[in-house]
Amino acid sequence: MNQLNAVLLSKEYVSGDVCRFVFYSTSGSFIFTPGQYAILTIPGQTPVKRLYSIAGPVNNNGEFELLIKIVEGGVGSQYLKTLSVGSVVDVGGPAGLFRQQASEKKKIYMATGTGYAPIRSFFLSSLSQDLRNNTLFWGMRTIDETYLFDELYNLHKQKGLSFYYCLSKQTDLTSIPAYLLQHYRTDHIPEVWRSVAGQPQKDDEFYLCGSRTVVESLRLLLLSQGVPKETVFFEKY
Repeated sequence: MNQLNAVLLSKEYVSGDVCRFVFYSTSGSFIFTPGQYAILTIPGQTPVKRLYSIAGPVNNNGEFELLIKIVEGGVGSQYLKTLSVGSVVDVGGPAGLFRQQASEKKKIYMATGTGYAPIRSFFLSSLSQDLRNNTLFWGMRTIDETYLFDELYNLHKQKGLSFYYCLSKQTDLTSIPAYLLQHYRTDHIPEVWRSVAGQPQKDDEFYLCGSRTVVESLRLLLLSQGVPKETVFFEKY
């Protein structure tokens, strides 16, 4: 596993508490497979390590992106929150076995919060491919928590990606323009998935990413619906 230094090129809040960080490796290449994660060392009297899924496209210029929720009181969050552009961080990796299969099968993605990060890497690393056979169900609580809509909408218009924000605590969608309403649902991921896709097909592939509790719940639901376990791929955090 590589251990290298990386400089922070930019940081941008894409929602109230989610920040997109772009780093550049200054001490060696950082070649990753979409779905893998980086390991950041958080300095201190006793340094700790935090794992963050890589959220951007594969490239050969040493850059990589992270999409991180800033959690109040979190060791990693507080370090990254105060990190300024130009700062150098200690990074390990890439690591992890979560990755997209090289098949023509229909692919269904289910993510909550920043669990979308590795799936975003899937999408942005395959812009030459048609995404009409791909559907994203992205779980959040309210409209205010959603982000990266323009990016997803462009993938929808240009590559055929289907996507739905699944808003578990939202009851009113009147603020959404009618022509965009198709991308918003007021329910949890399983209910939206059933209403959109119906019964799963035996050849469908499922990709899950989010908290351990959510991913395990979704995995067990899919298995109970007859989805073969070898077609369910997941990453937990």
